[in-house]
Amino acid sequence: MFYKKLQQLAKKKGKSFAQIEKDLGLAKNSMYNYKTKKPTADRLNAIAEYFDVSVDYLLGRQDELKHKDDLSEEESELIGAFRMEREDMTPDEQVKFNAAVKDLMKYAKERLNDDSIWKK
Repeated sequence: MFYKKLQQLAKKKGKSFAQIEKDLGLAKNSMYNYKTKKPTADRLNAIAEYFDVSVDYLLGRQDELKHKDDLSEEESELIGAFRMEREDMTPDEQVKFNAAVKDLMKYAKERLNDDSIWKK
């Protein structure tokens, strides 16, 4: 799926894999390796930025081509951090992690109105 997306985006941009590798400072044939290997989180983010698409689009998690600009910078950073933390987890650990993060977000939202927390 990922490799096919790369091919489509490269064609749309009118660039060869060799040119993309050069533009991104990647080793020769790096793009072809994605036929069988997964990119690192940093590489995935760099490729998404290069093509101006979301990481979800590259991974086939969203069918629509949405540009990364659909998210604020803070949202993009949080999503990137979230994905990097989950990267080496088993599916069961990811489910638990997701639940813990959702709980943390609820807790953080509840604390917004407690001015004593934010005063130094």
